Amino acid sequence: MEYLFSAAVGWVVSNILNRFFFRARKTNQIIEAMEGRLADKDKSIERLMKGEKRRTKERHHIVQALKRSGLSADKLIDKYDKPLNAILISYATQVEPATSGFYRKCKFVQEELKSHNARSLGGQDFLIPPANVPKWIKNNKDLQKWFEEEILKKRYCKLKFLILFDLRKKAFWQNYVPYKQKKPWNFTIGEILRIEDLFTEAQISKIALSDIVRSGDIAWLASDILSPDELEIIHKNQSLIEGELGNPSLRLLSNDGMVATLSTVLAQHGISSPDEVASVIVGEAKFWHSRLR
Repeated sequence: MEYLFSAAVGWVVSNILNRFFFRARKTNQIIEAMEGRLADKDKSIERLMKGEKRRTKERHHIVQALKRSGLSADKLIDKYDKPLNAILISYATQVEPATSGFYRKCKFVQEELKSHNARSLGGQDFLIPPANVPKWIKNNKDLQKWFEEEILKKRYCKLKFLILFDLRKKAFWQNYVPYKQKKPWNFTIGEILRIEDLFTEAQISKIALSDIVRSGDIAWLASDILSPDELEIIHKNQSLIEGELGNPSLRLLSNDGMVATLSTVLAQHGISSPDEVASVIVGEAKFWHSRLR
């Protein structure tokens, strides 16, 4: 009898332990599965981050290449086929409510405009460039709402004008002064606009990039590494250099076999580090050729 009781107790204990360890194994399996899924997610996130870093680097490459290409703002505007809305603003008196129903003079418009990367044209005239104009502003009603809610903020201002306009079609600027001013007090729109003021990186990638690149040249491809003096040498001898190279297309320049030929020709024209410059030209050509396929 005692044996049977002992066996029964043993069976119960064994059964409980088995169930406990079964559950423990099950729990471990669940934990391992969850850890596996988390690891997969981490890898997926890591791949996405690497992909985004690559795309960011490529966009930066495009922006930097356009910046150093020497293309003027008006030429880039001509190549863009959509509106480039800017905001032109000129203001005078600014006040804010004070105690006892009085108003106190203050200066807040310029401070508020800083968050929109407003560029000074001189005095109280400012331009918010296209890249910084809120995309929801489409007409005068939107413009008024934006100014009242984001600039005034229940303060008061005497506006000379507040204009939303398309730089591509409704703006003309030119400097007719026959000399370069050393310390100008006022600026033309063209003098203050940079490429990053005109376009977002997303817009830059949609400009007729192939036209810009294909209208580029040896100097354009090498401009990142050349000194100003050497870049001038290339510009002055551009036709001759390209002729000596056989007027190669972007596809041919992207071939590693061009490095030696480029180096020889560049050395003949006084470029101090022809091998390095030639490698950069081929590298740049590879980058642009891969984007234009």
